[in-house]
Amino acid sequence: MSEIEENEVINNEVEEEVIEKPVLSMNVLEIITEERNMHGLRHQDYQRYRRYCTQKIHNLRKFLKLTQGKKRYQKKEITIDIINNIKHLYVFLFSAERAWSYAMQLKSESLDEPRKHYHLIKRLRKAASYANQLEDVCKNYEKIDEKTLLDVQAYAALMTGYKLFEEQDWQAALEKFAIARTIYEKLAAAGDPQQEALCHSTIDSIDPNIRYCAYNLKINNTSNEDDIATLVEMKLKSSSTGANFLDDKIEALLQKKIQEKASQFTSITWRSHNIDIKNSKIAEGILQANDAIKDLEKAKIVDAENEKDIKQFNDSVEDKLSRFSNVLNAYHDGQRQAEKELLEDKLATDKVTSSKSEEKTNNLKALFSYISYQRLMFTLNRNLLLIKQIEINSTYPTEDNTKLCKSDNIVKLYDTIQQVINEVKELPFVDTDVSLSAILSIKTWYYKACRCLSCANLYIEDAKIPESLALLTRANSYVSNSKLEIDTILRKISGNKTLSTEISEEDVKELEEFKQKCEELSGKIRKLRIEQKAKYCMSIAEEENASSIEDLTKKEGKRKILINHLDDYATDEFDKSDPRLIDFPPAFEPIPCKPLFFDIALNKMDYSMDRLHLRASGKTQEKKGWGIFSMWGKKK
Repeated sequence: MSEIEENEVINNEVEEEVIEKPVLSMNVLEIITEERNMHGLRHQDYQRYRRYCTQKIHNLRKFLKLTQGKKRYQKKEITIDIINNIKHLYVFLFSAERAWSYAMQLKSESLDEPRKHYHLIKRLRKAASYANQLEDVCKNYEKIDEKTLLDVQAYAALMTGYKLFEEQDWQAALEKFAIARTIYEKLAAAGDPQQEALCHSTIDSIDPNIRYCAYNLKINNTSNEDDIATLVEMKLKSSSTGANFLDDKIEALLQKKIQEKASQFTSITWRSHNIDIKNSKIAEGILQANDAIKDLEKAKIVDAENEKDIKQFNDSVEDKLSRFSNVLNAYHDGQRQAEKELLEDKLATDKVTSSKSEEKTNNLKALFSYISYQRLMFTLNRNLLLIKQIEINSTYPTEDNTKLCKSDNIVKLYDTIQQVINEVKELPFVDTDVSLSAILSIKTWYYKACRCLSCANLYIEDAKIPESLALLTRANSYVSNSKLEIDTILRKISGNKTLSTEISEEDVKELEEFKQKCEELSGKIRKLRIEQKAKYCMSIAEEENASSIEDLTKKEGKRKILINHLDDYATDEFDKSDPRLIDFPPAFEPIPCKPLFFDIALNKMDYSMDRLHLRASGKTQEKKGWGIFSMWGKKK
């Protein structure tokens, strides 16, 4: 072989080594939903869909040159080494779909025949096997899209769950359904509106299976979607399978999605300020906060009507508090980046100023104010939730919630709320915003009244009525100030068209809500004041009655009885209107007792009871005659 030919061979080998495998990406849920609806499953025709899957697999293998052969069967497996096209993955996907559709066809025909049910389970095992092979191939393939991998893992978990469900392995089936549901829930948050609709539709089809598994496992409280979500979360935490890989994969996908959105997220509008966002990290923080807010809005607080509901109520509050923390952390990251930008801008403007430097500085200040305002308002709402938790736990105290029944913590939380409002007032551009300044002033008066009311309740618990009345009076004055400001602003808005355009509809709505809150708080204060005044008057009356009775008793004890002092001269102690002639009722005096031996002697005496009876009846005993009839006695 010549030197030129050897060089050509070496170059060909290098070219083969340099060839890189392409990045594979597919939307499993969208593909199978579209294919199912187009080929029979819109009308529940599983046989038609199975035939379509068979033809689809044949066409794919023919395109990939992986046909099995006509004369003699030669199995041609698809391994990781030969995969270089997305159609290789389609073979596994439609093989699983073919087996699944055959199983559903058998299920729709009849389940009474044991043979068909056995055949159904075999087909589902085949479907789960193909789905798991697809998952293994995607895991081992170097360049697979993360979203595709998650979608495949959800599909494999769902097919395995169907198989375990028919085998009545409820525990394992529940874990697989939980994994699939969690992935689809996260994919819905990270995808576009179409992807979100598909994921939620699949979740709706999974929930009945989860509910039935929970019923067979004797797990209660799976009546609504929130209970199912809680059960799924518990199962993922307790289960070692599937829980570990989910967090990292999903978080990476969400982070990537947020970064993509952040590149397009360039401006926001807040209280008539158009704010440009040029820092990608700040944009990511705001987007993360928006996603966390959506998650927070899904959390619901369980109503507590008795002591039995307290545990569920506290669990729901803890869940919502953790979601509050996610929102606050996201805004905290954004605020930190905004502070850094402001500091860098200040250092730059100190050295060199230009015509646009002031505009940039104002834009950064507005951005900082927006992020800080959002963080502080969510902090305020979080404190209000904690106050509600303490109040309800104090209403229904149990052995488990003693730490949550400390009413003095409410006062501390209201102090924190006052600090939050003061921090908001110090933000840039807040003092120039008329409506926002008015709302903050109203909130200051309102929460001061709430704090005074909480302090008054503490004094009421200690039976210190005068102090509580003073605090209630102060709270009433604070509420009156808040109501007066609200009425003044609403009156100005109705009479001034210019002012009505400056104040947004959201601000007007918030003012009306606070007006209603002030009315409710004023009613509570008025009720407590009346109760405490009544108690105070009753306590004074009781003290006066007790002192007058005590004085009369002492006076009566000192006065002398007239019958015992007839020979004495009447002094100042003698009262003509009430002379006290005798002591009535008379006092007990000792008297001599009858000797005991007389009663003992009575036991030795004999009485003729027959004679006593005759004398009592008034008859005398007749003597017997001696005549003719003496033998029989005289007739009576």
